[in-house]
Amino acid sequence: MFRRARPEPQTDPRLDPYRRAAARVLDGEEVVGVLVIRVVTWWTLEGPFWRRRWVDARELPEWILFPVGLTPLPDTDDGVIPAEGLDEELRDWSTGVFALRGRLLGLDWLDHEEADALHRKHGWADG
Repeated sequence: MFRRARPEPQTDPRLDPYRRAAARVLDGEEVVGVLVIRVVTWWTLEGPFWRRRWVDARELPEWILFPVGLTPLPDTDDGVIPAEGLDEELRDWSTGVFALRGRLLGLDWLDHEEADALHRKHGWADG
């Protein structure tokens, strides 16, 4: 079967600080989790099944949250920030805020070495 190539996305420079980022997640002063972020490419598949093609390539941030500490957070949680919510999420992240199910948590961004170690530890070293 012939596989159609997926188009390359335009690089979104707003995502550069988050391509391999990680942060401590804070509830007040207490560390309650670790947030690991990578940027991935998403496409839309369109057309009838005999003529499908990949379109609308775009970069979007994917995140995973690992709870730590005594304050109860949900089990490991993850998500992809949709294109329509990207501006608001980037604004929150740049001000050190992470919204999780109606709860506002703080972010303490880690340096490159610490973030890289967390990416390796949690299996996102190739991302």
